[in-house]
Amino acid sequence: MRLFQDFDRLFPELVSNPYPKLSLILNIIDPRCGGVLFFGEKGVGKSLILKLFKKYLRLFKFSFYEIPLNISEENLIGGIDLEKTIEKGIRCFEDGILNKARGSYLLIEEINLLPPEYLSLIFQYSEDITIFGTLNPSEAHLSLHLLDKIGMGAVLDRIEDKEEQLKIIRFWENVFDLNALFVKDYHELNRYISLARAWIENIRWNDSVLDYMVELCFKNSASGHRAELFLFRASRAYAAFIGEREIKEEHVDIVSPLIFLHRSIKVEHAKEEQKEPEEERKDLKGAKEKAKEQHKEHPQNSSFDETRGKDQGGKQDNIVQIPTAPKEKVFEIGETFKTKRFIFKKDRILRHSSGRRIKSKTVQKSGRMIRSRQFTIDRDIDIFGTIKASSPYQRVRGRKEKLIIHKEDFRFKEKERKSSNLVLFVLDGSGSMAAQRRMVATKGAIFSLLLDCYQKRDKVSMILFRRSKAEVILSPTNSLNLAHKKLKDLPAGGNTPLSLGLFEALSLSKRHHLKAPQDRILLILVTDGKANFAINSSEDPLKETQRLCREIQSLPYVDSIVVDTEIKRDIMRMDLSEKISDWLSAKYYPIEELKAQDLNAIVKGYTSI
Repeated sequence: MRLFQDFDRLFPELVSNPYPKLSLILNIIDPRCGGVLFFGEKGVGKSLILKLFKKYLRLFKFSFYEIPLNISEENLIGGIDLEKTIEKGIRCFEDGILNKARGSYLLIEEINLLPPEYLSLIFQYSEDITIFGTLNPSEAHLSLHLLDKIGMGAVLDRIEDKEEQLKIIRFWENVFDLNALFVKDYHELNRYISLARAWIENIRWNDSVLDYMVELCFKNSASGHRAELFLFRASRAYAAFIGEREIKEEHVDIVSPLIFLHRSIKVEHAKEEQKEPEEERKDLKGAKEKAKEQHKEHPQNSSFDETRGKDQGGKQDNIVQIPTAPKEKVFEIGETFKTKRFIFKKDRILRHSSGRRIKSKTVQKSGRMIRSRQFTIDRDIDIFGTIKASSPYQRVRGRKEKLIIHKEDFRFKEKERKSSNLVLFVLDGSGSMAAQRRMVATKGAIFSLLLDCYQKRDKVSMILFRRSKAEVILSPTNSLNLAHKKLKDLPAGGNTPLSLGLFEALSLSKRHHLKAPQDRILLILVTDGKANFAINSSEDPLKETQRLCREIQSLPYVDSIVVDTEIKRDIMRMDLSEKISDWLSAKYYPIEELKAQDLNAIVKGYTSI
């Protein structure tokens, strides 16, 4: 453990934070350790640690590349080499950053803010490139399958110790050139790393250590087999760095937090789910005891049918019991949470609107350029694209000094920017939603989605269906306060006229499309799917629901999400909402899975040594 006591001498510009420093060193010794994601809030040193890493790589001639947030697809995967094309008169292509970076280090600040399609491209190369990225957990998240491809995760902590804070102030008050500092310390560090790189192939291990690694992976519920491989490589690199001859369990213990930090999300989610059945069992037990007490207090109620049968001359068979409708109940709004990020296919409609929900082509001058087009409505000329289009023909056109550009060479910018949606909530307010206080959790989930809509600048509308009717309880609005008030007062009770709710949603969608044809509509259906009331009394409620779902699915301007409120641990579950999502061609989420995997909580749960 002496290594951790001496860590201030390694990358000394960064005070404390031994684990982020260790992760850098292990990946230099063995790039197959899989790269690192640095987690932390604003201002804790995420950008600084990448700068220090670049300083080391430059000093000792290691190859590395950087990806900025505004990178274009062409720069990422390759395109025309303008200089060679003009010189030779034929199209010449050059590699993009991803091809150039094979076998090198790739540095990405705020990796979670890159477009999803770019992230998919980058992680296709993750086997050949060692990726180093920074990530603020309070902002956008990376999906779990992308996180799993990164070998290590390290937290940069906010320093609370007063002496450490003073050390930071004293150090940085007179710093003008970061690259000129501590060069001697970097040379000493490189000497240790060079020895470790030469020694690593001589490191031995035994089966008991491998068994211990596998046990740790099981204990941390790591899915797949990447965790075992990264844990082995990191342990071996650490053993080489401290000059050991074989991997020991203590080496595995030291590096394991780096491997399991970003793989612990599913574990936390599972722990939360385990609590729920216990609470439900307690509620059920309490309800049974209460029923027994009522039975003792009013025994005459239990023999009501029998007594009545005697009064009617013993003709019990003729008695028809009319069930009384359950009383309405208004439930409070449950706990809110950060919702998952919903990704939908792009369409080709040009929009004027702005927002934060979906990326869309725009007719406005502002926005991010996505490609050059030969013909476009928006006459915002792409100079670089025009030069590239004309470059193969300069020899043929007899160019001497100035470029010769013809009309057919002109290229124009196609831009995109984020726009808003109309988010239409179609809510089940039937009696089944009141069972086991499901409406509390449902209202919490809906309000979480409403908060997300407010942040994304969406308009929201609500339709409630219950008993024998469906009504628009909130017309399209931007007011979060009004939406909250309507949600708070929602009752639950009665039948489930699901088809009526869908019919009302279909009508509202068509009316809104006539008013604002450029708007996209996101329909969020929140229900357990147990339809028991039809518009046409002669038609089966589920068949009627299916027919209306097909009509909504045929509208090109409507995307759908189905949130299933059915309790999945119930042996009587029917999974009807999943069928409805198929009929709508919608994304399907059980209500428990709406919650974004809380990286922020996981990161806060880990403390650096």
